[in-house]
Amino acid sequence: RAGDRDRAGMEEGEDGLPRAEASEAGGSEDPPEGSLEEFRRSVLPGRTVVEVTEVLKRLCYTGLGPGGMVHPPAFSLLEAVSAIELGDPKVDVGSIPEARNCGTPADLLAAGLAPLRLEYDILLGVLDGLLALEASWYKGNFLAETVYTSLYLHDLDRLEGNSVLRACCELARLTCLRVVSVVHRAGVSDEEDFCTSYQGLPLHVPGRPDGADETKRWQGFASRVASKLSKIALRTQPSDEVSLDCEELPIPGVLTAKQMEALASRVRLRQALLGVIECLERDGDVDARELDRIVSDARSCLGSIRETHRFGGVKDGAKFAFFRYLNKAHMPAVPPRTVEHCDPDEVVGYFESFLDHAVAIAKTDSCKTVGQLERHLADLSDANPETVARSLQCLRLCRLGMRDLVSASVGLTAKYLESEPELGVCLVKCQEVTEAFAKALCFNKCQQHRKCRRVLQTLNSCAEELRVFQIPLQALRVGEGEEGMDPEALQRLRTELSISACVRWLCCLSHRVALRQLLLGFDLELYQSGEYLMVYWYCERLLAGQISAVQEWNALLARVTEAGRRLKGKGKKRVVTAAEDEVMCTIFILESTRLAFNATVRMLAALEKRGTVTRPELPFNTEENLYSQRFSPLHLATNKVAECFPEPLCYDAYAYATNVQDMALGQLCESAGLGFGNALRLLSHLKATYGERGSREEDVGALERTCKANQIAVKLAGRSDKLKCDLGVEGRALVLRIRT
Repeated sequence: RAGDRDRAGMEEGEDGLPRAEASEAGGSEDPPEGSLEEFRRSVLPGRTVVEVTEVLKRLCYTGLGPGGMVHPPAFSLLEAVSAIELGDPKVDVGSIPEARNCGTPADLLAAGLAPLRLEYDILLGVLDGLLALEASWYKGNFLAETVYTSLYLHDLDRLEGNSVLRACCELARLTCLRVVSVVHRAGVSDEEDFCTSYQGLPLHVPGRPDGADETKRWQGFASRVASKLSKIALRTQPSDEVSLDCEELPIPGVLTAKQMEALASRVRLRQALLGVIECLERDGDVDARELDRIVSDARSCLGSIRETHRFGGVKDGAKFAFFRYLNKAHMPAVPPRTVEHCDPDEVVGYFESFLDHAVAIAKTDSCKTVGQLERHLADLSDANPETVARSLQCLRLCRLGMRDLVSASVGLTAKYLESEPELGVCLVKCQEVTEAFAKALCFNKCQQHRKCRRVLQTLNSCAEELRVFQIPLQALRVGEGEEGMDPEALQRLRTELSISACVRWLCCLSHRVALRQLLLGFDLELYQSGEYLMVYWYCERLLAGQISAVQEWNALLARVTEAGRRLKGKGKKRVVTAAEDEVMCTIFILESTRLAFNATVRMLAALEKRGTVTRPELPFNTEENLYSQRFSPLHLATNKVAECFPEPLCYDAYAYATNVQDMALGQLCESAGLGFGNALRLLSHLKATYGERGSREEDVGALERTCKANQIAVKLAGRSDKLKCDLGVEGRALVLRIRT
């Protein structure tokens, strides 16, 4: 009514919508129940209350139809995302009676809910329900709609009367706090992956310092509780039952030894989860023995939980422990999602996979070269870890000695690279690129595909800066006049050769980054089957370029060694650390993979001629434009005149190389079979020559199996037109399947 609006200090503008003006409450009397002033006092500070009831009524009467929207003139598209449809319970939490009547945590606790005296099954349900909600939070839901729907977490001091609840809830709070810190500092997640905001929820308890001392205090408390339960269980015969109903453990009834161990396992699991995070986040190398002990204990606890779980506790405890709309004051108007039914295998499986990832993350410290680190991160990424594991891996990288790792990869000692200003810049730039690539591999695969572009951009910028230090080497060439060169010229020659070696190493790395981005497209299902020929041809050319770059880099290091050999005094110290056997292993594996990819290109050309694979129909595009769209993001040199890493490959080269119109189907199949055979022979030679040392570069066994399967299948496909052929992708490698 107009009179009510005037008394509330509301004014109506030219557009007919109200202007928010806060009115002063007259006197100290409480406003009438249900009035606008009472609602104003109940909202959080900083929010403005505007009454729009009369405006909506008037607009409805004057022609606002179904689906219409009321908005002020400054309404933007960004605000439209958070707009709600009044009365729709899917988006308007205020229209749900349960949400309106839920009450605050203080009101519910005052009403006697969340009791401390709980029967065994109910207590187990509360603890398991809290664990299930925590797993749901890790998978992307809000903290306010998962973990903190538990009323017990809103007043931890009152849990002093139940030691099991107190230990689990305190450690759950500290774990959530630590996880928020880890994910926020790592910065490798999106809002869709994980929400670090806790919307004013009491993760920080007033008057308590949240640090190492607080964690140590509650870890010790939990250890004492679990130890006490385990000792009582050990003294109890399997057929006996014991009462634990006391001030510290108010559990009515009697319990068996197995039930007491089940309670202890919940407490120990809480200790282990927090301990794993602390162990991986700690400065310095990971204590492998300590981590193995913690993980082993956690696995044992998860085994016990799998046998005695009560994951229905979220639903069963909804009347006294878990409240879906408990945190409505700390959430947007959209109704919260929640976990009302939990699959035990899914919850336990999540934490088991987290422990597997934690063990893998601890192996980061054993990586001694960039190649080893890349393979380690790629293997972890292929295991599809959740946000928390990827964030811990990123923080682990920050504690890795990148200086020594990069210098070992470049093939020159760190002391030598830091001996001169130009070489010091080379080390810094190579380290910058390595850190960018390593962090990119800590993102999820979709983000990795995008971040590789940024890495290539950074790499080309660094390579361009290093080229400034290079001078023409014709006058300093190691050749016939080398014996007569003075020591200063030899020293300068070695420096220039070292700079060139660093630039070549960046070139090698650029091919690996580009290859990673292209192969990730198979995991993300970005390619149609008609594009496989184009993608595999480009990958084969990238491998050929990488082999050439590795050979050039190795030749430059040999020249650095030769120049150093002719120096006298301190300059004669060995500065090249690259092992010839490791370099040859790398070249062998790269060449084997290139031959396999080349054979795959021929196999795809044969299948295209056979009609099994068809090129994509492009009604609004051409194949040349599609080629450019796929591969132009790989070439990001800032200076168009300078050399680009990796070197661009034009469409004409692809069209010429894949033009097989003059070849018969049998010839193509035979050529593909020979290519796979050559790859197998090279792998066999690698294993015979270098043994186990060669298997560190890639999974040679998987490449051998793929080559053998395709070699047999392509021969069969070339001999009979009646056989049906299907293409499958296994580990980013195409496998030809034959069906009758």
